[in-house]
Amino acid sequence: KTLSKLWNVSRFVSSFDRGDHVNQPLDFWIINEMDSLIEFSRERNEHYDFHNTAAQLKHFLWETFASHYLELVKNRAYNEHGLFSKSEQSSALFTLHYCLDNLLKLLAPIVPFITHRIYNDLHGKDVHAQRFPIASGSENFKDFSKEDLMQLNSAIWKAKKDAGKSLKADVTEATIPDKFKCIEKDLAATHSIKKLRYGEMKITL
Repeated sequence: KTLSKLWNVSRFVSSFDRGDHVNQPLDFWIINEMDSLIEFSRERNEHYDFHNTAAQLKHFLWETFASHYLELVKNRAYNEHGLFSKSEQSSALFTLHYCLDNLLKLLAPIVPFITHRIYNDLHGKDVHAQRFPIASGSENFKDFSKEDLMQLNSAIWKAKKDAGKSLKADVTEATIPDKFKCIEKDLAATHSIKKLRYGEMKITL
């Protein structure tokens, strides 16, 4: 299942051209998560602890990246309705490729064949001849944590599910913590939020 997930995520990301810069808070957040994963993997691999490396890579792929970041950035990446600027869209595309490239390099020692195939299709190069990833060195993202964002997304999805509505259904009004103001455009587009306020959490469908 995890190899299928990696294959499908790679197909999604490879459908977009690579962006040339990053300037959006949501993108800085996931790059910060990836950089932490790079440092963790390097430290654990140096101690021959491949089990915990594999576990963290799997969690990042399934939860942090696919279930939350991809869902939030999808609208900006496609930008079918022109809700985002070209610069905002480019930031999403840069970040998608940044995360996929590094994920493939980190996974290469663990699942060598599929990572070789995907990386070769993307770049025409052997992933096993590449250097181990180096964290970007971007400033540590502090606006919200991974747990904060997962809790917010899950609360909105749960409210829709409990009401017997589709996850694409409109949210008439949502009141969310102030810390998420920096990503309000991505949140509004993803969850179809018509009116967004800041304060104590409340979802009105």
